[in-house]
Amino acid sequence: MPSTNNQIQGSRRERFSNLNIGLVIFFVILIYLVTTIILFLTSRKTDVYEVRMGALSDRTIYRGIALRQEKVETSSYTGYINFYNKETDRIGAQTLAYTIDEDGRLADDLDADKQADQRFTASDYAAFRREVISFTGDFRKENFQTLYDFRNSIMSASQKVSNRSILGSIKDLESNSIHMCYAHGSGDVVYSVDGLEKMTFDKLTPDTFNENKYKRTVITNNQQVKEGDPVFKLISSERWSVAIQVPSEETAQKLVSQKYVRVRFLQNSLESWAHVTDREGEDGSWYVNLEFTNSMVTFCTERFLDLEIYTSQETGLKVPVTSITKGEFYLVPKEFLTTGAGGERGVLLEVYSEDGGKSTQFVASTPYSETEDYYYLDSSGLSSGEIIDMPDSTRQYTIGESDELVGVYYINKGYADFRQIRIIYQNEDYAIVEPNSAYGLMEYDYIVLHADTINPDEFVTDTH
Repeated sequence: MPSTNNQIQGSRRERFSNLNIGLVIFFVILIYLVTTIILFLTSRKTDVYEVRMGALSDRTIYRGIALRQEKVETSSYTGYINFYNKETDRIGAQTLAYTIDEDGRLADDLDADKQADQRFTASDYAAFRREVISFTGDFRKENFQTLYDFRNSIMSASQKVSNRSILGSIKDLESNSIHMCYAHGSGDVVYSVDGLEKMTFDKLTPDTFNENKYKRTVITNNQQVKEGDPVFKLISSERWSVAIQVPSEETAQKLVSQKYVRVRFLQNSLESWAHVTDREGEDGSWYVNLEFTNSMVTFCTERFLDLEIYTSQETGLKVPVTSITKGEFYLVPKEFLTTGAGGERGVLLEVYSEDGGKSTQFVASTPYSETEDYYYLDSSGLSSGEIIDMPDSTRQYTIGESDELVGVYYINKGYADFRQIRIIYQNEDYAIVEPNSAYGLMEYDYIVLHADTINPDEFVTDTH
């Protein structure tokens, strides 16, 4: 009987023991999970940036005046004008450019007839498609004015087709009031004038840039013109320029010193290289002329153009400005640095025992930069006023002199370690720094994106 009771009691103790072990494991796991969740929710997240090679350019936006070799053609008759070439088409000398209908009979007869024989050819449709594809590919909301240029281009193309029908009908009309007019030269045709066709770089004044006084006159089909009125202009050369007014002689000289600069036209983001010249105005203002040898026809209908000039470009390691910080470091003569037993670099710090005995203690201190005579040592391991000894010498040096370094927090090792950077160029968002410097960064290093969110030597436990 006693043995039976012992067996029952032993079985109960075993079940109780198993139950306790299970509960303990469960609660340990629960506590671990709760702690992990709390740490995750309360921990400070660190944004990380991977350093890569890149480039930055110094860019300035100007609004300039286009200067071209332009010749204005005037009408020899009074009447209603019709053109036979699309705007920006290149025409040769003695090419039929327009007709003048003195009494308007041609337009009336064609309107009455409804131009029943007008047809679009396959090449006409192809031309329209090219215009639409070009416009939709280049259109930007911030350059909404290009919509009007597209409208004028389509209207000009359709008028060319329409006037082809008119030209075929002229032979059927017996009238001495219709005059065939031919171009007096060759070039790209533009159906507008603004009075600046003879403007040259040496004639510019500040008033030339006053757009409130600028007036552009567009000549359209079936418009009535008088003898001597301008009817179109021809641009005879692909060489053209954009003149800009700059704020100072220094700015002008900076551009001229480069001889050639890269220019981006804001209207369509087209980029081109321009040869640079400058001059001073009589009133002390400064002008710069950007000379191009291509893309004239793209902007031949525009007088004022917005452009961006790239005045310099630097390459190197590209880091965000938000990553840049400053660190305070002690300056220690190079001869006081030594190597400890573990291969670490540091200094021999004088220490005193309770009984007043003096000895030296090795304090690890990694250099973060150097000059010809000094190392920059981390100020966290040393204090101002402390004395260090030169190895194998009686010379001593008192810690105190310090200086700032510009750098970033490098986190490849899992903690925020300062790294000095040498900035080559900087704008509002990024800096280009010297790559592969002795105490600096290398490509593909990881740094803290926002330097003000972390402390030196802080471990980085959570990144995103």
